[in-house]
Amino acid sequence: MTRKISNYTLTVTAGPSRDISSHVPVPVNTERPLHFDTDLISTDLFVRIQNYRGSDTTLPSTSPYFETPPHSTNKDKYSISFAPLIFKNTSINGDDLVLGNDFEQPIAKNLPPGFGIAWRVARWVIDPGLDGDPWAEKPWLEGRVLSSVNVIDVGRRDGGKQVDGQVDVLEEGLHKSKLKNEDGTEENIPMDSATRMKLFVQQEKRRKFVFEQGEKYWTDFYNPYLDFNDFALNLPGISIHILQYWDGQPLRYVLKNRVDQTVYLVVQFALTPKEEVDGDEEEEEESDDDGDDEFEDAKDGDERTSQKGKSPAASGTNQDDID
Repeated sequence: MTRKISNYTLTVTAGPSRDISSHVPVPVNTERPLHFDTDLISTDLFVRIQNYRGSDTTLPSTSPYFETPPHSTNKDKYSISFAPLIFKNTSINGDDLVLGNDFEQPIAKNLPPGFGIAWRVARWVIDPGLDGDPWAEKPWLEGRVLSSVNVIDVGRRDGGKQVDGQVDVLEEGLHKSKLKNEDGTEENIPMDSATRMKLFVQQEKRRKFVFEQGEKYWTDFYNPYLDFNDFALNLPGISIHILQYWDGQPLRYVLKNRVDQTVYLVVQFALTPKEEVDGDEEEEEESDDDGDDEFEDAKDGDERTSQKGKSPAASGTNQDDID
């Protein structure tokens, strides 16, 4: 039976581990960041999805973010932004910090025809730093943050692009840092993101960079290739409608240290059949107990949204961690 994407909604959650019980819903396409304060990191998470059909129908279907260059020109489909990201207990070598996808169960038998070509296109054209094994027992695909994340800024920001005062679009600024050579000399980092990403495809360059403990890093990962509206992968010269081959596993983005496998944050995208969502809504309407809110809006002008009562590793808003 042919599946129809219109029969599903998208649920986006995030948490400090892969365990879904540690996750809370992400307020997609809003400027209410989801704040995490764990033993390892402090960060504000933003997720934006073009033509979003979410399980939470109160969330916007798009964001002014997609109307700003370069996103309007690129026709970007989604964005995952940590703004800022602070490593609290240790520094991390630039060759070790990765952002990528992994799965609990094999996906080899469900990979669509042409996937091998798509994988080569992705590695040759889209992200030469992409690594992974989609055919493994526990499949994984990941890229080094330095060469895969589109925008990285550091420290005090010089500014950003505003759309009617509604959205803050990050701009490249990693050139404010330097690469440190063994002889004590320093090497400049390119000012534009494309050249920076190309530079850090080289392992010897990544190893010269350190994500410093306590420093602020502003990151934005986005692309026009994965369309959550159609659940399709659109690469140059090839288009794959994933839904027909989907085995039910969620797509999760894991920010981690690839060497010791320390997980810092997980953002999960899951398709939910509409009848399950509708059933949940009916149960809520019949209930006299509204329960505790999973989110609390910060007051006095602070628009951040905080975790509440979900995981001992995540806490509410702490302005001192971000400012």
